[in-house]
Amino acid sequence: MTSSKYERTLRLNQAQFRRKTGVDLETFAEMEAVLHKREAGKRKSGRPPALPVGAQLLLTLEFWREYRTSFHLGQDWDIHETTVGRTVGRVEEALLKSGRFSLPGKKTLRDADTVFTAVVVDVSEVPCERPDKKQRAWYSGKKKRHTMKLQLLIHPVTSKILCVATGRGATHDLRLLRESKTPIHPETELIADAGYQGIQRQHAFTRTPKKASKHHPLTDEQRASNRQLARVRLPVEHVIRRLKVFRIMKETYRHRRRRFHLRVNLIAALCNRLPIRT
Repeated sequence: MTSSKYERTLRLNQAQFRRKTGVDLETFAEMEAVLHKREAGKRKSGRPPALPVGAQLLLTLEFWREYRTSFHLGQDWDIHETTVGRTVGRVEEALLKSGRFSLPGKKTLRDADTVFTAVVVDVSEVPCERPDKKQRAWYSGKKKRHTMKLQLLIHPVTSKILCVATGRGATHDLRLLRESKTPIHPETELIADAGYQGIQRQHAFTRTPKKASKHHPLTDEQRASNRQLARVRLPVEHVIRRLKVFRIMKETYRHRRRRFHLRVNLIAALCNRLPIRT
């Protein structure tokens, strides 16, 4: 059954395969090659795996894409639910260790040889289960529930994710940017939303929306400027939507929070490989 499910999935066309797994056939083949290389490099054979390499990868993508419980995935693949967790962990470690599925990283934002004209920063929140300790640190007043924050810096033209940072739900957006210590070149314009008011103290070349007050309403010119800024920021909202196609980034996160950052980096790197719809 396992081999037939794997072969049936590979017979899907490009659009159907992407809908099922979240990645292209070419990316899947590259990921599978990494896992085959890991298997070939083992010094000791040890206990044989419950699933072949291709099925292990497909199981991991189903875990990210659908985020069903390990019990339900185990029933589908005819393995125990604990084997599901071990398999997903091994696949994630192998892909991350290969270095072929990683983001450009923070260093690219400081590199004098590749100075970006502008970058867009925004934050999304992923619901999580109520922690046993320090619950207030994870409670988001905006979402009215416990969450984990996900900060993205993207290129506004290519819509590629440059780097990510994660934090607790109660952490303010601006504080998360400061605590992540993301270096941004002084000549790079930082484009942000109204939640980043005051970032000019850290990065002078910043553009944020103008905010109205009770006694100082916005002028027509300021409203037009805000609309123009919203158009520039639009790609980051599309990127967040692409990330949340993987339901693990949208549903209530049930697993260990310390592994969340690793998974975010992997999924963000896979999203960078998808074609941009225009």
